[in-house]
Amino acid sequence: MEEDNAAAALDNIVTEFHTYEDFLDSQITSLDLYYLEDEELARQLVELGYRGSGEVLKREEFETRKAAAEASRLSKRSQQK
Repeated sequence: MEEDNAAAALDNIVTEFHTYEDFLDSQITSLDLYYLEDEELARQLVELGYRGSGEVLKREEFETRKAAAEASRLSKRSQQK
């Protein structure tokens, strides 16, 4: 049951954000940027799981889930027609 909830949460992430960078940016605080002074470094720390307020999701997994969500959306759309 918990695995289903985790998968649903990850699916929500990929539909909420257009790009992986948007997803990473959503987990970076202004305080992070103040101390790090480098947005790319802050993104790397989130990607590695050292910073961030949510789920750690690798770029490949994000893009795979994004493609699957898009394919699902397109198949539902074609079934409606």
